[in-house]
Amino acid sequence: MTSILGRLKKGNNFRSNKRIASQARETPEFKKRLEFLRRSQWWSAEKLEAYQLKELKRVVSFAYKYIPYYRDLFAELRLTPRDIKKLSDLQKLPTLTRKAIQQNYDRLLPDGINPKSLLYRTTGGSTGNPLVIFSDMQFVSRDRANTLYYLEVAGYDPYNYKSVRLYGDQIPEKLVKKNIFWYTARDGKQLVLSCYHITKATVAGYVATLNTFNPAYIHARPSAIYTFARQMKDEHLTLNVQIGAIFCDGEILYDAQRALIEKIFKTRVYNVYGHTEGATVGISCPHGRLLHFLPQVGILELLDRRGKSVTREGGRGEMVVTGFNNGIFPLIRYKTQDVGIATQKRCSCGRAYRMLKKVEGRVQDYVVNAEGAVVPLAPAVFNYNDMDWTGIDQFKIEQNTPGKLIFKVVAHVDAMKKRQDIKQRLVDKFSNIFGPLFSVTVVFADTIAYTAIGKHRYLDQKLNVQSYL
Repeated sequence: MTSILGRLKKGNNFRSNKRIASQARETPEFKKRLEFLRRSQWWSAEKLEAYQLKELKRVVSFAYKYIPYYRDLFAELRLTPRDIKKLSDLQKLPTLTRKAIQQNYDRLLPDGINPKSLLYRTTGGSTGNPLVIFSDMQFVSRDRANTLYYLEVAGYDPYNYKSVRLYGDQIPEKLVKKNIFWYTARDGKQLVLSCYHITKATVAGYVATLNTFNPAYIHARPSAIYTFARQMKDEHLTLNVQIGAIFCDGEILYDAQRALIEKIFKTRVYNVYGHTEGATVGISCPHGRLLHFLPQVGILELLDRRGKSVTREGGRGEMVVTGFNNGIFPLIRYKTQDVGIATQKRCSCGRAYRMLKKVEGRVQDYVVNAEGAVVPLAPAVFNYNDMDWTGIDQFKIEQNTPGKLIFKVVAHVDAMKKRQDIKQRLVDKFSNIFGPLFSVTVVFADTIAYTAIGKHRYLDQKLNVQSYL
């Protein structure tokens, strides 16, 4: 079932191999793709739709001819690639779940391919349900071009501007022992910060380092830069340099997070939606907050619980994607488990891209009350201006039973004696927010770990939320 995982060549995981990502920038495919994105961004809606149909037919034909899983699926449905004549014909195919991929790794790769020749990366480890995505250097090159493109849309080039990276990078132990939680890269043009060491005691050093480095922009996980902003606010710290922009990707960016980050750093936050699977990319531009989904990368569908398209303004649906860029591991109608908010509005930038008002969160970012109804967690948790977080360094919420929430809290060192006050404050506040259909319990922990790539899940949801939707 997953025997291919045991045959992979050690070192092929390009998620942790910066050299391969750097090499991708030198490939002809990278340069070709970046130029294509620059040119096609101004195509008409009709021309972009024609391009998507052409790519969809190509992906389906390849999958039908070379990939056992899809070949068997088409046979079972009594379909052939000739039955895909327009974009709406994509709905003739069923959606693809994470579980189906995990159970069919071998059968989702082309006939006769040597797994040792592949690159791969993993996603979803923070949910306890990791997924392996296989690819080749062409995919890495295209993925890298996507990043350069959305930075260019905002007016930045990472190879000509100084920047800060705040992800899950490990800082050399010899530096950490000296209380240095950063290092420079790219010939001094990039400052790499640790997301694991931002505390009340260290945040002043982080601020001083940014002041000295004077970057043009910051690239960060939302949870990491939000933690940075919170600590700066609590310690009454400000920057002496002007940050031109902050790009947040890799996690859901919530409205209250954005508001605090923009207030503390005095700059604009650009939200970027991407995922390890590489089947879609959503970017924001200088003209507004809407997420622009690149039609050159794949097809985005927004589906309700019955599998019907969601198009009404403000309607919620699961994001289902079909990618064009991964030539050896194509994902057709893949269920991302992310919830998007539909909009009919257009951006004044003039790009004829599919827009979403925002990505509200993962299916697993909802909690379930005692009556079995789902409730979005983010609006309650991230309303920073209405919550007193004094004495709290980190927190995580767990749910194992409908109607019951467990808050895990890491307290400030100097607040250890005030644990009972913190506990009562959280219980009172969130019991009031969530109402009588939830009970709130608070427990204290010494640490709450980030994932290996610097992500932090605020909710550890053990329930199958989809069964309650």
